[in-house]
Amino acid sequence: MANTVKLDFNAFRAFRQSAEVQSAIRKQAEAMAARANSMGSDNHAGSPLYEASSVLSESKGSVVLVSTSNTAARIDTGLHNTLLKAVGGGA
Repeated sequence: MANTVKLDFNAFRAFRQSAEVQSAIRKQAEAMAARANSMGSDNHAGSPLYEASSVLSESKGSVVLVSTSNTAARIDTGLHNTLLKAVGGGA
């Protein structure tokens, strides 16, 4: 009684590159950057700043990166795993 399902990978790719998905992942990345900025601890290099990149369309879908914007953020995330904590909403 095995049923088979044929997947349309081209349709999946088109969906993952659609404007709606790009908007959704951009919002998630901006929220993550905001969480990281609120958790960041000032250090000898200044105040950390995290930012979300613009949406990148890749061969398999869309990507948005959240990264450190200055040396203070690189030090902060190295000491406190700020970006990792921001992924989970601050846990």
